[in-house]
Amino acid sequence: MNLKTFDKGTRLLKQADLAINGQTLPQGNTNATVIGILDCTNHSNPTILQNLTCGIQQAGGLPLTFNLTNFTTLQRLAPATAKFASNYVDVIATNTAGIARTQMLDGIVAIVDNCVMGLGVLIGCTKTNCPVLLMPTGIIENYNDTILSAAGKIATREIKAGDIDQVVNNYQHQNGTPKNDTLTLDFFRLAEAFELMLPGTTTTPTNSGALVNLAKETATAILQRADDIITTKRLISKRTIKEKLEQYQTNGGSVAGLFMFQKIFDLVDLKVAPSMYTTLKTTLADQAYVVSANTAPLTMEGQAWVYQNIVDAITALCSNAIDSGIIVLPSCTGTDVSIVAHTIMAMQKADSIAIMTDGFCSATPVLTVAHISPDGYANEDFANVQNGDTIEIDVTKGRININVNSRDMKLRAKRNILKKHEIYF
Repeated sequence: MNLKTFDKGTRLLKQADLAINGQTLPQGNTNATVIGILDCTNHSNPTILQNLTCGIQQAGGLPLTFNLTNFTTLQRLAPATAKFASNYVDVIATNTAGIARTQMLDGIVAIVDNCVMGLGVLIGCTKTNCPVLLMPTGIIENYNDTILSAAGKIATREIKAGDIDQVVNNYQHQNGTPKNDTLTLDFFRLAEAFELMLPGTTTTPTNSGALVNLAKETATAILQRADDIITTKRLISKRTIKEKLEQYQTNGGSVAGLFMFQKIFDLVDLKVAPSMYTTLKTTLADQAYVVSANTAPLTMEGQAWVYQNIVDAITALCSNAIDSGIIVLPSCTGTDVSIVAHTIMAMQKADSIAIMTDGFCSATPVLTVAHISPDGYANEDFANVQNGDTIEIDVTKGRININVNSRDMKLRAKRNILKKHEIYF
């Protein structure tokens, strides 16, 4: 894997390959550290790429640049996004591992702007034991504040429920930076906690000199890690996992990040149960997690209100169609439903309305059960909850109950043909 560990004949062949690609090793130095720079942002920020290249050269390394297709254009797809993303992660991981092996890279720096690309790169590097650092761009920590403000305006009817995207676009235009959802931010927070990104990376402002300096620091750091062969397996271990997860949670991370890292945990032979979050037992799903804040109600019982997307749910809320009950949002895997929770809070109905979803949600005073699995695409019990079903959520007992027996659920599954099919890459 590491160029310096190969025999003389292999190193000479590698030198020839590098020469064909326009790269020349320093005279007489067949032990140069070769660093791959994976640009996963479609050249959205060439300054970062240039500074990484210069930084690696100045530190005595040899940079090789590669491009990977960006996932941004696929993030907005629905309802197939989640399953498509899962397959896309595997494709990115395979490409990354192939590049690391064929180019005999000593280390990789990946410029990424979303969790799908970042996860694929980390999995590929973990499989090949290649040291890696992520160089993220476009992180907006106060994006949640924008959504909170939008929810308040929706509740007071200053804007319509369907105008959420316009609010986000206006925010993006005013700040001049790309928008990233809270799922991507959670992923980067956990990557930073595990030292797969430099400390403070998730709070580094974009479009500033700080980003240039971070690129130079990253270049120096990856050279050091490549020389010491500090791989993902060395960074994520039983000895450090508890401390790292506590740091992640302190920085505002949610259970969503742990789910995204599950493949990496498996690759490093580490079992990580998200025990820091309350797990509910239910016949509706194999697992369900309470992600609401400590101030949220601990019990709720009421009628189920089922919506296939967040805009329909918010529209119903704002038309006062829902006074109490449980808003059920299936088929929302990979979707942030925070806007629904914030709208409930803005309408002062947090004591009478709760949320259940297979998507994710940041901490909120509304009782929220998220990350339900199997998800709404699986056509199992959670996918077949209907309007009018009575649901009881009791966090104190760790249970979710529904007044529908298993036989009726099976009959519903046979009749349910909506969006219940596999999506292939």
